[in-house]
Amino acid sequence: MKKNILKMVFVGGGTQGHVSPNLAIISEIKKIAQKKNLWIDFLYVGRKGGIEKEIVEKQGLKYKGIFTGKLRRYWSWRNFSDPFLILIGLLQSFLILIFNRPNLVFAKGGFVTVPFGLACALLQVPLVIHESDSRLGLSNKILQPFAKRIYLGFPPEAYVNRLMLSKIFFSGNPVREEIFNNQLSKKDFYEKYGLNKKKKVIFVFGGSQGAGAINKLIDQLISRIVKKYILIHSTGREHENYFKEGFFDLNEKDRKDYLVFGYIGNEMPEFLNNADLIISRAGANSVAEIIAAEKPSIIIPLSSAAGDHQKKNAEYLERKKVAAVLEEKNLTPDKLWKEIDFLINNKKATNAMIKNMENVFPRNSGRVIAEDILKNVK
Repeated sequence: MKKNILKMVFVGGGTQGHVSPNLAIISEIKKIAQKKNLWIDFLYVGRKGGIEKEIVEKQGLKYKGIFTGKLRRYWSWRNFSDPFLILIGLLQSFLILIFNRPNLVFAKGGFVTVPFGLACALLQVPLVIHESDSRLGLSNKILQPFAKRIYLGFPPEAYVNRLMLSKIFFSGNPVREEIFNNQLSKKDFYEKYGLNKKKKVIFVFGGSQGAGAINKLIDQLISRIVKKYILIHSTGREHENYFKEGFFDLNEKDRKDYLVFGYIGNEMPEFLNNADLIISRAGANSVAEIIAAEKPSIIIPLSSAAGDHQKKNAEYLERKKVAAVLEEKNLTPDKLWKEIDFLINNKKATNAMIKNMENVFPRNSGRVIAEDILKNVK
C-alpha cells in the first residue's frame, strides 16, 4: 500500500545544462524517499518539442511539453510572436498544475520556467528555483520574488545581482552520479581506446554544442599537442567532420592518440576522470563536473555569453585558484600551448589547484538539494 505520497514537478529545458542537474536531484530524492518509505510522483515539464523530452523519458519519467517564447534582449521578429506563445504556455501551466496539484515545483532555469513559475505564483503552489551561474539569469530574476527557496550554484558573495537573502541556500551545482562513480581505471582507459600509455591525456570540450573559438585554437595546435600528449577533442556536431577528416600533418602512430567526438554522452565520466588536463568553457555545469572530478583545467570563458555570466564564473574560479583562466579575446595558439605545456608538466601547480577545490563547492550538491527539499516540502 502506497503511503506518504508527494507530488513534485521539475521544470527546465532549452539545453542539457538545465536538464542534467534536475535528473541528478530526482535521482537523489528517489534514494532518500526509498529509505524513508515515501512514495513520490514525479512529472517533468519542458518545452514543446524540446531536446529534453527524449532525455527525460529515457529515465522513465512522465513528461509534459508546453509552448514558450524566449525572453530575448536583442532585436528579433520573434519578439512580436513570442509573447503569445508565453501566454499559451501560461494557460497550459495552469492546467498542468490544476490537474496534478503538486506539493512542490522545482525550476532549474531557461525560458520554459517563466510561464510555469508565474502560474505557480498565481495558484500559490510552492516554487523553488536553482541558479547555476554566479549571476541570476533573466528567468530566475523574474521568478525570484515568487520563490520559497533560491538554491545557488556559487556562494552568495560571488553574485553581482541583488539576492533576496532570506531565501537563499548555497547548494552548489548538481553533478551526475557517474562522475563520482567512474569505474574505468587509467590502465583500462588506455586499453579501451588504444592509446599510448606513455603520454598524458588532454581533454578539450566546449559544452554540448562545442566551442568554435576553442576549436580554431586547437586546430592550429593539433600536431604540436599530439606529438607529446593524447588529445581527446569534443568538437560539437557541427565541426565533427572537419576534425575527423583533417590530416593535421600527423604520422600514423600519433594519429591514434587524437580522438574526435562530435558529442560525448555516456563516456563523459571516463574522459573527465582519466584526463591529466582539461580545457573547457566556463559554463556552470562544466565547471562543476571538472571540480567534482578534481582535475586541473584551463578555462576559456565564452565572451558572448548572456549577461557575461561565464566571465563572472571564471573570475570566481581564478580568485579561488582552482583553474587557469585565459580570456578568449587576446588568446593565441602559442599562448594556449605554453599554458598547456606548463600546467601538464608542473605537478606543484596542478596539485595546488586540486587542493584548493576541497571547499569551493559542496561535494554532492544533488544530495544537498534533495535533503533540503524533503525536509521542507509540505
